[in-house]
Amino acid sequence: MTEPNDRRQGTHDAPALIRIEDVFRRYPTGVEALRGVSLIAHEGEVVCIIGPSGSGKSTLLRCVNGLEPIDRGRIRIGDREVHAKSRDAREIRRQIGMVFQSFELFPHMTALANVSEGPRTVLRMPRAEVETRARALLAKVGLSDKADVLPAQLSGGQQQRVAIARALAMQPRAMLFDEATSALDPETVGEVLNVMQQLAREGMTMLVVTHEMAFARDVADWVVVMENGLVLEEGTPHTIFGSPRLARTREFLLRVEHAPARRVEP
Repeated sequence: MTEPNDRRQGTHDAPALIRIEDVFRRYPTGVEALRGVSLIAHEGEVVCIIGPSGSGKSTLLRCVNGLEPIDRGRIRIGDREVHAKSRDAREIRRQIGMVFQSFELFPHMTALANVSEGPRTVLRMPRAEVETRARALLAKVGLSDKADVLPAQLSGGQQQRVAIARALAMQPRAMLFDEATSALDPETVGEVLNVMQQLAREGMTMLVVTHEMAFARDVADWVVVMENGLVLEEGTPHTIFGSPRLARTREFLLRVEHAPARRVEP
């Protein structure tokens, strides 16, 4: 079994919240999306997963959230296994919020209703409490004035911020971001990255698949480089971006550094 790298600088005292151990995922077409991936995210840590398209990054997040089955290996959230055949498997998945490339909002519901739906129908919370929480979360992502607006009337960045608020409404222990800015216009990317940076400052555990290298460099505690369903290397942003061990990592970073930088605000 490939052991996940648990050597951290500055976060080693925090317990591991997400532990991925030697995970394999093969699609019915025969494509091996994951070929023995192992990694750890500690509580309060931001782990950015980078690499070329088709590396298996999005598949990995979907496996962590239970949206994709795994063929071998183990994924644990705290002391519980995500894919265990037990009654609490669904409860475990509720602890992990996920934000997709496409916003996945209910088009016929207002922003407030989208954020309220999960706590109301899944957690069975009282309506008044749900609405109070939903309005607070919309304010948190800078959309308190958009509560009664339908998704079609919002910009892409605004829709993605509603999606983040919706995921937070379930009070997750960790958040997964799957290329959350890839479908956005350059003008709205910063809106979403700033919300993600705020969550990082507040101590939210986050697994972030991203092509935003500036965000990974500035915000991540740990960076994992993937290619062809494998972890090529991992380390602190200083190590990965400053002195990567592998030539393949250096080639990838050299190629993407020519993309326009989208830095978050300090």
